[in-house]
Amino acid sequence: MMDKIINRYASYLLLLGALLCLSACHRSYEPLPRDERQISPEAGGRLHMNQAEIQSRANAYIRQLAFDLARQELELLSDKVVRDSLQSVLDKAEKFADAHLIYLYDSKHRKRYLNGKKRIAYFLEHGYLSSYEDDPSLVLLTLEDGNYSQPEGMDYVPRDMSELYNLSAYPRTTSLEISAGQLERLDLRGLKDLRKLQIKGAKDGLIVDATDCAKLREIQVTGTPNLTIRQHPDARFKLIVSKSYFSSLSSLGVEQATSLYLEDVRLRDIDLLGKVSPSITSLSITVEAGDVYGADGLRYRPLPFDNTFITQLSNQLPQLQRLQVTFAERQDFDRASFDKLKLPALQELSIGIRPGKTPVARSSWGHDLRLALDGCPALRQVALLHLYASQIDLSPLTSSSSPHLKQVIISGAAKALTAPSLSHPFDLTAEVEELSQIIVPSAARKQGSLSLRDYTSRDENGRAINNLPFVHTTLDYDYLRDHFASISGLAISLPPSKYIPRADEQAIWFAFNILDFSGEQWRGFKGLVYLQGLGGVTSRNSQIDYIDFGHLTKANISASSITVNPGCVVKNVPEGLRIYYASAGQQE
Repeated sequence: MMDKIINRYASYLLLLGALLCLSACHRSYEPLPRDERQISPEAGGRLHMNQAEIQSRANAYIRQLAFDLARQELELLSDKVVRDSLQSVLDKAEKFADAHLIYLYDSKHRKRYLNGKKRIAYFLEHGYLSSYEDDPSLVLLTLEDGNYSQPEGMDYVPRDMSELYNLSAYPRTTSLEISAGQLERLDLRGLKDLRKLQIKGAKDGLIVDATDCAKLREIQVTGTPNLTIRQHPDARFKLIVSKSYFSSLSSLGVEQATSLYLEDVRLRDIDLLGKVSPSITSLSITVEAGDVYGADGLRYRPLPFDNTFITQLSNQLPQLQRLQVTFAERQDFDRASFDKLKLPALQELSIGIRPGKTPVARSSWGHDLRLALDGCPALRQVALLHLYASQIDLSPLTSSSSPHLKQVIISGAAKALTAPSLSHPFDLTAEVEELSQIIVPSAARKQGSLSLRDYTSRDENGRAINNLPFVHTTLDYDYLRDHFASISGLAISLPPSKYIPRADEQAIWFAFNILDFSGEQWRGFKGLVYLQGLGGVTSRNSQIDYIDFGHLTKANISASSITVNPGCVVKNVPEGLRIYYASAGQQE
């Protein structure tokens, strides 16, 4: 009985102890006063963050126009005063950006600001823009298509850009280059100082409003099918169009163009000459091969250069001063009748075939060519580019039919080239892979200056590179010296040890790897000697294994340095001339 009483008493004591503990716990966790904010577990974690770093990041995001990221940083700030201050800056910056910066939307309607970081930094520091000067060249390009040369501070635009706003916020812009993406409209109103416009990669049917751009002087459009540009009536410009198709070039305002350049362009309405102004002074076209189908499913045709086109050209463009025609196919060039051109004001004519980088086999050479061009009496320059024929005869070009002709340029190859029969001074430049004979008419004897270059190494535009001399095997050097007033770029077939220079020779080209000028015939020579390996420390043109300068002086060498092959024996170096070895650039 006593045990039960003791156990019950112990239970009461334990219960009393538990109640006392609960009472103590309740007093330890009293609720916060009502005017204090509850701190959530997430907010509690922020108290341990570096608040200065958060503030710095928020400021940086505002200046980088990343306003959404700036808002996220503001939510991490525990200091209400600092947070409210930065929120005010953010609101002001965003309001400024919407009014004074270019912005776009992509296909997912995401907003992005462009090229405004310097502007907003200036505004946040000074509070105004009145004295801020923008770069007058505005560049808005995509990263695709090799556009990796974006100027510093310029932003790339997304390929799926669908809307663009606020170009008018940059009224001092004089040059605009833009990849148009998926834009349907491009508003250039407000750009009254715009002089140059370049549009790339637009979707079919883009409409450009340039009605405020009276000062436009050049428009370039690339890969922009069926583009429409609404022009200011006073705008007069050079129009360059490439890699596009159009229902009609009237949509570009071609009737206001002073010069027109069309490359890889196809049309539904090929009556081009009925659209251009009769006062146009320059025309450049490429004659493409074959039709193409546009995104609209319609067929677009290349420009022709047939007799009908030539007749229209002669009748409708009497003021034309420069004409360039490039053919994609040799067959189309062979069919063209250039001597039917009747252009009394034409000063520069360039005709040819689209160049390639590799040599052309004999089996692919075209028909023989003979040019008179007596319907173009004002000609000053004629260029025949990337032509390959057995016979190229320019003797019908005379001083009576072409009294102002001063320069003739040829590139390609031929078995025989007959020079113009000009009885007044002129320059003949030939960049050739192969040329066996040059014939000079008696009327032109000692009137022409001949320049030759090696055409086997050329750039993507078909122009000879490295300025290498033409190494001949069958050309009669003595005949050429007797019939031309001067010759340059022709490497003679004898080495210097066997060659006897004339007293009146001003320049001689040698392309041998062993060069010896120690013979008495070189004593007192006054002219210039050109050698492979001149003018640099690279091994590109270094072909010299032995050279004895002998009687030559520094005045006889056309450069300040010569590069030779490794191990080359060098003797009697003129004072002041530097010698470099190709492999290590070692100077002697």
